[in-house]
Amino acid sequence: MRKNYLEKIIELKKEEIKLARAFIIKAKSSSPRNVGAEMLITENGETFGTIGGGTDEKTIIEKAINLIDEQRSEKIKLSLTRKEAADIGWVCGGQIEVFIQII
Repeated sequence: MRKNYLEKIIELKKEEIKLARAFIIKAKSSSPRNVGAEMLITENGETFGTIGGGTDEKTIIEKAINLIDEQRSEKIKLSLTRKEAADIGWVCGGQIEVFIQII
């Protein structure tokens, strides 16, 4: 975890804001970000950092908010086929596994 993330976590925890850390643990094909990319998500949906944007990131944010409410961590697998990617204007698809850790 990079220093700026740690500082942000400390700041948010001092404010008693519930949050999760989402980070890519596996990436195949042309995923927008590589293993290790991470972002923080607050209980209100505010984010810091990115795991690649687009529909995958939106899905992870929504899932993280639910997991914060449930106070549990989870691994999520997402994939975007080349056709799905083309339909939203992207060049190619890919698969990622993201671990959402409640902090």
